[in-house]
Amino acid sequence: MGFNCSSYDFTSPDSKSTFLYCPSLPGAILFAIVFGLSTLAHIFQAFYHHKWRLSWVIIVGAAWETSAFGLRAAATQNPVSDALGIPSSILIYLSPLLINAYAYMVLGRMVWYYLQDKRVAGIQAKRLTVIFVWLDIIAFFVQLTGASMASFRDTDSDATEQEKIDAANAQKLGLNIYMGGIGFQLFWILVFSGFAWRFRVKAVMERNQGCGIHRDSSWKQILIILYFTLLMITIRIIFRLVEFSGGSFNTKLTTTESYFYALEATPMAIACVTWNGFHPGRFLVGADSEFPRLTRKEKKEIKAEKKRLKEEKKYAKKESKQRHKEWKQESKRMRRRGTDELEMGPLQGPPTYRTDDIGPA
Repeated sequence: MGFNCSSYDFTSPDSKSTFLYCPSLPGAILFAIVFGLSTLAHIFQAFYHHKWRLSWVIIVGAAWETSAFGLRAAATQNPVSDALGIPSSILIYLSPLLINAYAYMVLGRMVWYYLQDKRVAGIQAKRLTVIFVWLDIIAFFVQLTGASMASFRDTDSDATEQEKIDAANAQKLGLNIYMGGIGFQLFWILVFSGFAWRFRVKAVMERNQGCGIHRDSSWKQILIILYFTLLMITIRIIFRLVEFSGGSFNTKLTTTESYFYALEATPMAIACVTWNGFHPGRFLVGADSEFPRLTRKEKKEIKAEKKRLKEEKKYAKKESKQRHKEWKQESKRMRRRGTDELEMGPLQGPPTYRTDDIGPA
């Protein structure tokens, strides 16, 4: 027999559930299936198009979404179980970051594949990817911290009033940290969109001038999909910002499940499925569609060369310091010698004679 939601107050301060409403089983099952099929499709496409290095991040993101809604489906039968509700909530909070990182990785490879100098706004393609992925990682850990703090509710009915106040304050702090994390994520999405636009301008210019890499204009389709998926992520971020803007869970957005499915689950499902329909592997084809991969030997050689250059720089700095020290000592001796000559007068050498001073023998 399932959980009886009609007799349970989910919004009560004494509620032991991580949900603020009676969760829907059909909705959770539907999205678990959608994300599960998308995950399987991404795994197949990664191998089919030889894009595992690119696709692993969206595979993990879609798999996390699948797990989140699978746990949510189980939690509908036992909403007071923290073992089901809390992991589900945390995975739902964090999965979009991985889908976001996928967009960053796709644009980096587009810059590498389509542009002649493999740069956009003066930043090399691989470095562009690394910068934005690291920014996404920072946002991930900030959101993880906030989501972990916000997901735990005070469920001890024997807790003192002060303990309940402290728990509520900790939860509010967690919400603020999480909102800071998604605000940070949104800011860099907007900056990244500027780089994507700069890529478009440069690709068009190179094609018109006939000086670029001569490939078809497939980049236009990928760029449209990239912007579209970023829009889906942005919708989801704005929903979360508005949802928690009051610093509390007890709002209409948080206590109505339909908003969650419409503004959280649906945009992320659309983003994942859209990348299935327009997989970058269809357009980025060939060995030069991926960043060059160094062998272990090449990595060791580069590391050894960096170490050698570092030692040379250190030695040159030491030599320069020693020469500067010797120069100062020599300058000091010269100043001292000049002072001595002023005090003693010029040194007397042997007498000199002119030829007209010497008479006939």
